Amino acid sequence: TGDYHDGFGNKMTVHAVSNPVKTGREPTNLYDRATGFGIVRFNRTTRDITIECWPRLPQLFKENNGQYPGWPVKFNQLDNYSRRAVEFLPTFVIHGLDDPVFQIIDESNDEIVYTLRIKGNQFRPQVFKKGGYTVKFGEPGTDKMKIYENVSSMPPENERIVEYTFSLTP
Repeated sequence: TGDYHDGFGNKMTVHAVSNPVKTGREPTNLYDRATGFGIVRFNRTTRDITIECWPRLPQLFKENNGQYPGWPVKFNQLDNYSRRAVEFLPTFVIHGLDDPVFQIIDESNDEIVYTLRIKGNQFRPQVFKKGGYTVKFGEPGTDKMKIYENVSSMPPENERIVEYTFSLTP
């Protein structure tokens, strides 16, 4: 277990490895391979994620419901992105659309910093370096998308509000 890089150079954390053991049960091709399955549960309201790791034929009445030791693993979606903000963009207040998707793009290299569906209609994007950003928000795949370019970052104590209203007509 630990922190590694996959074959594409992406960072990943391995929480568990199940090694084969000799069980003495037949057929050995089935029982001696550390077989099992995983379940990922998403709570869309709280953004909590639970990852379960079950052996084949779990004993459901054992401690920890029969999952492998150390499981389940729980975390929040926003914990999965643990970078500390250096500056912020203005607070965006959106009318006429519930829970829009925001995408923040670093204009110095045209890279997507992150994309996030917010809860509600107000969001103050955090950024990880001073600079100019493009902010896209709305409902992807529809005509309800808005793009603001050349949005300058600012220190956390500075505040600016940008309001936008999507038309209620289809």
